[in-house]
Amino acid sequence: MSMISSILLSLFVAALITENYGYGYWMISRPIFAGPLIGLIMGDLNTGLIVGASVELMFMGVLPIGGSVPPNAQIAGIIGTIYAIEAHSTSLGISLALPIGILAQFLIMLAWNVNIYLVHRGDKAIESGNTKKMELLHLNGILVFFVIFFISAFLAIHFGSSFVKSLNDALPTWVSGGLSIAAGLLPAIGMAMLLKMMDFGRYWGFFLGGFVLAVYLKLNVLAVSLMGLAIAVGIAAISKTNTTSGPSETTSEDADQHLLTRKDLWHVFWRSMFTMSTMNYERYMSLGFDFAMVPVLRRLYSDKEEYIAALKRHNEFFNCHPYTAEIVLGVSAALEEQKALGKPITDATITSTKTALMGPLSGIGDSIFKATFMTIFAAIGAGLAMNGNVLGPIIFIIPNVALNLASRYLGIFWGYKFGVKLIGKMKNSDLVQKFVQGATIVGMMVTGAMVVNFVIIKLTAKWVSAGKTIALQSLLDQIFPSLLPLLITLLFYLGLKKNKKAIYWLMFVCFVIGLGGKFLGLL
Repeated sequence: MSMISSILLSLFVAALITENYGYGYWMISRPIFAGPLIGLIMGDLNTGLIVGASVELMFMGVLPIGGSVPPNAQIAGIIGTIYAIEAHSTSLGISLALPIGILAQFLIMLAWNVNIYLVHRGDKAIESGNTKKMELLHLNGILVFFVIFFISAFLAIHFGSSFVKSLNDALPTWVSGGLSIAAGLLPAIGMAMLLKMMDFGRYWGFFLGGFVLAVYLKLNVLAVSLMGLAIAVGIAAISKTNTTSGPSETTSEDADQHLLTRKDLWHVFWRSMFTMSTMNYERYMSLGFDFAMVPVLRRLYSDKEEYIAALKRHNEFFNCHPYTAEIVLGVSAALEEQKALGKPITDATITSTKTALMGPLSGIGDSIFKATFMTIFAAIGAGLAMNGNVLGPIIFIIPNVALNLASRYLGIFWGYKFGVKLIGKMKNSDLVQKFVQGATIVGMMVTGAMVVNFVIIKLTAKWVSAGKTIALQSLLDQIFPSLLPLLITLLFYLGLKKNKKAIYWLMFVCFVIGLGGKFLGLL
């Protein structure tokens, strides 16, 4: 392939793959759709259909749930299709899909780490109230993904499969493994920041409860969230006093009191397409959530100090499926509106509510939308495409695009309405306190469970005693499973509590532990 052709095709490939993080999450880069699209461009639609469908089926159960970065199906399908068409061999493209997908893991990890720098630059912009700079820094995340994908696609396309294999083999094991370990540690910083915001000193027992449920009972985040909700409701019911103050009524004046318009919510809707543009290992979608909330916060807070404070509280750790995160955006908009109207809504209320919703909505998004909805239509589409039927990718893409648009619209507008009704019933401080307490309990338990699922570190040290090999990690798991993730998160919490600028040192510590531990053979 000529240099010009390689550059043009690489530009298209990079733009296509970037949608997975940079804009919209439309599913157009999935192998079942992107394979035939590449085939159409390169003049061999049939090969594109077969390779795309085959790679889709290969990666059917490999999903980036939560913060994991598995072998990338999108890059594997696209580059595999290009190789298959160039070599006139579908088997070559399909066989190379897995090593390409594995190599792509490191590219995405690289982008996620570069984005940490953008997020911290965004912190400084927010501190000074420079919204435009913050927005520009966030959108630069799209450029980060695009450039990394373009360079890798160009090298893979122009120099061929031999280059991909040699690069994959040449990467020192301790470097690639060390970076993977560091990536598993960085979320601990985000968890520690959440603990700092949610009054860990008072509610630490619920954090421990969520951790125990996830470790010993193997409950996922959704189950822990529901358990936390049950506990919060139970505590609220038990603590009811006999002196009830009559039913709280919402006057028509309260019900009609709105500062936000549908236009503001539509702005949030369009901005929600870019919530993952600065996806990173430290705070995940924090800056993207803040980016989407800007129209709401700008409308509500004319005072610069209040506006900056609002931007700060929405730039903390946040991770949720991109289709269900909109519900959190809608509810947060309602809470901010009521706070601006002078209702008894505190920063802790807003933060705890976001954290409490984040867990169950992530579970719904990952299990229903990603693992079920997408997989069903991918399987149907792949079955047709394997036989050369062009309806295969169409049957896959149309429902997924419709789901994307519908979930974003309903999430934001219904989430806002739900939030307004919820806050409209809070007519006395007792109810507000119970709401804050309940949200904090759920948030703490969710954070405890997320430490188990997001913070990953395992010891590899072994020794032989009496002819028997003893693995240190297995020994530790028998005594206290997930002890290291818990200790690291708590140590990071103490570091942040003493000095908020400790975050930069903690990032450095993560990479030192990862690279040093892998080099020494300890991790």
